[in-house]
Amino acid sequence: MPMKGPGYLFMFGIYGTRATKETVALLKKTGASSVLLLGRNIETPAQTKALCAELVQRVGRPLLFTVDHEGGWVLRFKSGVTAFPGNAALGRAGDPRLAFATGEIMGRELLSMGIQLNLAPVLDVLTPNYNPGIGIRSFGTDAKLVARLGAAFIKGMQKRGVSACAKHFPGKGAATVDAHVQLPTIRIQKPEFLRTHLAPFSAAVEAGVDCVMTSHVRFPALDSEVATFSQKITRDLLRKKLGFKGVVISDDLCMGAVTGSMPVQLAAVRAIEAGHDLLIIAHDKAAMGESAELLEGAVADGLIERGAIEDSARRVSRLLERKRPSAAKPSAKEGARIAAASARAAVSVDREGAVALPMKPDLILFPDFAQVKARFTFEGGANGPLNWLKAKRIAPIALTPIEKTELGEISAKVRSAESILFFCFEARRFPGQKAALELLNRQAPDKTAVCLIRNSWDLKLLHPRMTAVDARGYRLCSLGAALEKMLP
Repeated sequence: MPMKGPGYLFMFGIYGTRATKETVALLKKTGASSVLLLGRNIETPAQTKALCAELVQRVGRPLLFTVDHEGGWVLRFKSGVTAFPGNAALGRAGDPRLAFATGEIMGRELLSMGIQLNLAPVLDVLTPNYNPGIGIRSFGTDAKLVARLGAAFIKGMQKRGVSACAKHFPGKGAATVDAHVQLPTIRIQKPEFLRTHLAPFSAAVEAGVDCVMTSHVRFPALDSEVATFSQKITRDLLRKKLGFKGVVISDDLCMGAVTGSMPVQLAAVRAIEAGHDLLIIAHDKAAMGESAELLEGAVADGLIERGAIEDSARRVSRLLERKRPSAAKPSAKEGARIAAASARAAVSVDREGAVALPMKPDLILFPDFAQVKARFTFEGGANGPLNWLKAKRIAPIALTPIEKTELGEISAKVRSAESILFFCFEARRFPGQKAALELLNRQAPDKTAVCLIRNSWDLKLLHPRMTAVDARGYRLCSLGAALEKMLP
């Protein structure tokens, strides 16, 4: 293998839906091996495939194209791929065959676009406490079930030629703050932590997972240092104890859990020192080139052994050199069938309140997804779910705010309605959804049925007389499965 420089160990988030001069220059100058495709880069599968091919042609060497494609909450495609309901739905279904099939179809769809690495699955084991950064991204609270489903998902995806990435090592299911915003600290005793939260990662390693992503979380029982910068966690626990020989990837170094205490450039050097092979810098353009330069300097000054860089480069190169099967895309019907099966198995009636099911609502309250279109991807765009619901002609629809708190005419509509169906998009997190739920709690608890579509923990915020259904997802397949359960 030709010598690779320290810059090879970076995965950069790029800008635009075409191969811009700026992106090509960055990849050529740094020698970065990997490109992270985000929602800002994706319009259609055909355009995504063309982007990947154009970048390879203009940069003049193979590149590792990567995406966060978990299903459910984390989706980057508005159309053209199966919008799976996500891990919470698979966890409720509890069937490894569905998890395997989900991974398999994802792999076929991604590889047909030239994407070779998917940053999934999430293997964090939830606790009874609300976790704002994970929630429905997890398979659930049962470590053994998470391990079984995660291993099946990994085997299905890698069978179809796309490398999987188990995350977020060593497990941040017990976090109570979102690492995108600030640094979580998890205070669990070491025996319990290793027995519960480490188990799915051990199963992933046994299943042959190609990559593992670490977490921006502090675990005092394991090390006083944040996991991202901890040799005890990366080298001793992951490499030595679990025997992992694949690629260790950092979570995005632009997250608040990191930038709240140090610049991205310094974090990159420290993460390499801790034992990472591949570093994600998704959003800070200036830090991308500067981090590669700083790492190069650290190697030149002898602060980091060049041999360690070469070992990491060899591991990353194996991902690019891996033999992959034909990239035949599955039929849309095949993916839709698996997604629908998971979505139907996920729906549960968590409380039988004053409104009996099945119900005939005369008012539907639905989230105004246009308010968060810059943060989340929806099938058919921000108005796709609303248009889908309108086409069913069930009842008049009023949009509830998400980021904003002004309820406008909703209060009057609630007073005049006799039966209300409220699709709740995480009232614990979004002030507009909280305001709408508080209005219903005050004015209409006996005539409201709530469908939780993003956060199961919102159940505790509902008036005890409200009927509650948990869909464990807000993709169209999940919304459809919820309506099947709630309507005649």
